[in-house]
Amino acid sequence: MSRTTHILTVDVEDWFHVLEADGAPSRDEWASLESRVERNTDALLELFDRKGAKATFFVVGWVAARHGALVRRIAAAGHELASHSFWHEVMRRHDRASLRADLAASRKVLEDAMGQAVRGFRAPGASITRETAWAFDVIAEAGFTYDASLCPGVSSHGGFPSPFPGPHLVRCDAGLLAEIPSSTVSVAGRRVPYAGGGYLRLLPYAAIRSCIDREHRAGRPTNVYVHPREIDPAQPRMALSWKRRWKYYLGLATTRRKLERLLDAHRWIGCGAWLDAHGAALADRVLDARPWARGAQPAPDPRFVPPAPVLAAR
Repeated sequence: MSRTTHILTVDVEDWFHVLEADGAPSRDEWASLESRVERNTDALLELFDRKGAKATFFVVGWVAARHGALVRRIAAAGHELASHSFWHEVMRRHDRASLRADLAASRKVLEDAMGQAVRGFRAPGASITRETAWAFDVIAEAGFTYDASLCPGVSSHGGFPSPFPGPHLVRCDAGLLAEIPSSTVSVAGRRVPYAGGGYLRLLPYAAIRSCIDREHRAGRPTNVYVHPREIDPAQPRMALSWKRRWKYYLGLATTRRKLERLLDAHRWIGCGAWLDAHGAALADRVLDARPWARGAQPAPDPRFVPPAPVLAAR
């Protein structure tokens, strides 16, 4: 295979940062649990360095606040740092005020740790939907210039039907955001993700390679994402439902080898670097999110609205 250029991303969260699952540790329990995010992320950094790959690391603010040295190591290795929110919560559990506080804290803790501006944001679980399209205004107002939260197809926590399966722009009342969506492939008339997380673990390598080839022929980059826990088969197991356990743990032993093969087959860069090189070509691909953002917005259940983060003084 020729070494074409694609987008590589890492969602830096710990093994217990699971979304909308009974049996997962509560936010109040996180600090008492064994942390494995540092060792697993360091292993990814070593792998990327060995393969000559660069990536965007979307870091959970709660993790960054406790592992500032890890944030600095990622930056020192030449990778881009971006926000994966502070509390790692899906968008439908936020209101505008809680999301505004969350984004401000996540951006501040990253910028304080590395001394550089943060450009990008990714919602946990690709969870921006048409019902939560108001989030684009909050993201733009917070100072982010690109988003990587949309899944233009089937998604467990999101899904945003869109005419653009590849990078494009999103228009909101606060301006324009560049968008790097999840990579999807058409199966029986539905677009299905294939390039990260559980899909990377569960799908055969040949199927993933075939989808990447298809994206390349269409003139689009594949956006591959991985979580540090997915190269850690020995991670602790949570008391999840059988369906979530299957989705969360099956195929952990296969991730590293598939990732190595993908890194060998293609050239990989981060979201910001790709936009710097190709962003001008997105001018005619604009998704207008304003009609949904201005429409009726269901109020989140107040029991699940995340609290405003409190950052330790530095």
